[in-house]
Amino acid sequence: MAKTGSKPPRDWSRGKIIFAGVLFALALMGLWARAYHVQVIKGPEYAKMANRQYWASETVSGKRGEIFDRNGLLLAKSIASPSVYVRPNEVGDVWAVSQRLGKILGLNPGDVAGQLKTKKRFVWVARKISDAQASAVREEGLPGVYLEAENSRQYPQGHMAGQLLGFVNMDGKGIEGLEKAFNDHLTPSSTKYTVQRDAAGNRLSSIEGEDRASFDGQDLRLTIDSQVQLATEDALARSVARAKGKTGMALVVNVPTGEILAWVHYPLFNPNSVQKASGEWKNRIAVDIFEPGSTMKPIMVAAALQEKVCQPTTRFYCENGKWSLKGRRIKDTHKYENLTVNEIVRYSSNIGSAKIGLAMGAEKYSRYLQALGFGRPMGLPLAGESAGLLRPARQWREVELANMAFGQGLGVTMLQMAGAYLCIANGGVRIPLRLLYEPDRPVEGVRVFDREVTSQVMAMLEEVVQMDGTGTQARIDGVRMAGKTGTAQKASPTGGYGGEYVASFVAVFPAEKPRYLVYMLVDEPQAGHYGGVLVAPEVRNVGVQLLTATGMLTAPAEPPAVQVAQAHAQSQRFAAPVERQPIIAADAEAMPDLQGATVREALEILVGHGIVPRISGQGVIVGKQKPLPGEKWPADKQCQLWLAYQPG
Repeated sequence: MAKTGSKPPRDWSRGKIIFAGVLFALALMGLWARAYHVQVIKGPEYAKMANRQYWASETVSGKRGEIFDRNGLLLAKSIASPSVYVRPNEVGDVWAVSQRLGKILGLNPGDVAGQLKTKKRFVWVARKISDAQASAVREEGLPGVYLEAENSRQYPQGHMAGQLLGFVNMDGKGIEGLEKAFNDHLTPSSTKYTVQRDAAGNRLSSIEGEDRASFDGQDLRLTIDSQVQLATEDALARSVARAKGKTGMALVVNVPTGEILAWVHYPLFNPNSVQKASGEWKNRIAVDIFEPGSTMKPIMVAAALQEKVCQPTTRFYCENGKWSLKGRRIKDTHKYENLTVNEIVRYSSNIGSAKIGLAMGAEKYSRYLQALGFGRPMGLPLAGESAGLLRPARQWREVELANMAFGQGLGVTMLQMAGAYLCIANGGVRIPLRLLYEPDRPVEGVRVFDREVTSQVMAMLEEVVQMDGTGTQARIDGVRMAGKTGTAQKASPTGGYGGEYVASFVAVFPAEKPRYLVYMLVDEPQAGHYGGVLVAPEVRNVGVQLLTATGMLTAPAEPPAVQVAQAHAQSQRFAAPVERQPIIAADAEAMPDLQGATVREALEILVGHGIVPRISGQGVIVGKQKPLPGEKWPADKQCQLWLAYQPG
């Protein structure tokens, strides 16, 4: 029998529904609250983070201007090089990233980790790395690690005019040479723009090449001729080696225009390897001061002739080689008695020069030195150009005037000396030296000497070489050479003069109508100290190549007997008649056949491969060569050419 009055089971379904509804309502409210927090409270901050991730402000710069020689040969250029940078706030595992980067870039992982543990938003890790390293970094895909292209300075011709060109620092700023002097001219402009990136940080947009080029720096074209530069570098290196000298300098100038065709220092300097150079980058031609010695005598004589102190035939007693002035002894290399002014220059008499200087007086001599540019910079566009050392005339004592008359007791730069000889070669008109190639710019000058005076001085300089003077080793058959030797003692740090010398030689040719000026100097030679012996032969070699390349040097109708004997003594290996070669393959993989070609054609081929040959003999046609035709191009860049008078 069933129980009556029992309660039915309680229904929880309504409560469950209400509970579920409350939960859903709370969840929805939480989502709305979270959405409010994200979009309203944190919205601006997250928007900035998104912009930083997908949009970035970058600075875009053009390339640094390029530098060319007068013929358009590229001497300095900028190329894109990859660099590695990191955004530390995007790096997760600092140590893992540091180890991977250290292995690829050859860096200490601990040092890399130290760089990344910073609050900076941007850190350079390695700049201007190799393409292989950049490819390895790119393949790793490390978070927060990026590659950026930077412009790197390259000098395609290596050591050619290295000291003149100078170099730039890591940030592309010129700090030596023309790179420094023309930094504002060469430096590119820049601008900031916004670039979009994908999730991996890769750039999605960029400035087009034409637009980027509009930010490039301006180019520079020099008066330097690469073939003349290489030939002079080779000659100076031989001269310094032969003299066992410390350093050397050389200039080649086009006389009618004042354009500098070669600017050479030794030891050579390659601006591509700045870290390996130890002071070789110094631009000595512009900044070094030295006592010129006997090369100053023709300049002093020109001033004396202009002031009518003497005539070329005026005689001075030269004291048989020894003269005491106010307790100071002045000596000559030989015992001379009475010498004319012509002979004083030809034989380089110190005593005769001193007496001419004393007869002229300090005020007059000083006035001409200043008019020629001594005592102040020459005004070339070079940083740090020296003014030399020229004291006011009122401070000159009699002994000092006598010394300065033959080139001791004053400090000059090579540029100042070249400028003074350029004035004499140009008929007494002083024109500026030029480094920038501006063919349409008129040549303007200031007259310092009368044309008659400079003609007389040029005749004296010609006697130095062509007669029995001190510069006979600079002779070139068939060419009227004018020149002057220089041998100057160097001042001692403790006072007076020591045992070191500066040997030099300056040549102007052809003397009847000057076209070239070559000035070469060797500092502290140990195998002697006379410029006519140590330097003049290599000045001659430069002259031969200059005149041959321009077609101004021709072979005589009949070769000297010595040359004929040398030709018959040649090896049978080279005994075959020389046939004229109309075409030479410049791009041959092996040494081309240069036999029968003109010297100019041979030089164009060899210089194009970075080779400046040694040339022996006289004439304009190549008779034989080493390496032989068909042999490999010489790895040491050494080549010898022997000239023949007859082309067949």
